[in-house]
Amino acid sequence: MAPYLFIFTTDVLGYMMADPKYGVEGLSLPRGGLIRDQMFVDDTVVYLQGSPTNMDKAQEVFKTFRRASGTKINWHKSVTIWASKKERTWEWGRDEGLKWIPTNKGTRYLGIQVGFHLPPEVNFDTMMIALKGKLISWNHSMLSLAGRVLVANQVLLASIWYLAAC
Repeated sequence: MAPYLFIFTTDVLGYMMADPKYGVEGLSLPRGGLIRDQMFVDDTVVYLQGSPTNMDKAQEVFKTFRRASGTKINWHKSVTIWASKKERTWEWGRDEGLKWIPTNKGTRYLGIQVGFHLPPEVNFDTMMIALKGKLISWNHSMLSLAGRVLVANQVLLASIWYLAAC
């Protein structure tokens, strides 16, 4: 029951980020729409317009949420990626231990290397090495043709689709 309660509780954070009373500005998408956050169990990505004022507003949402829910953010495991062609001339979050990832560098999120201006090979080469390793290990097991098709569909293709979707 506890994992479900945690998910319901963190869902409130998403609603708080979208609440106009807090005024947190997300990112505008190229074809319209807006993105502010993505959550997967206890991993959260927040997409914000890059200004100290907007980040302070998001910080206020986090503080309110922490007080209400009893949760806390591990700022030493949190990172920030500046995804803009404009140069960032300010620091934010250093007091909490927040790390800024430089352009052309990345960090791992849900098994995918994310960052700004990362070459595609960063993810595809890593995935291909992992898939080759799986194929080699499965080669030693005596799988029937139907078993091999099942493994290819369920594991190999799912891995490729996941990376492509990300």
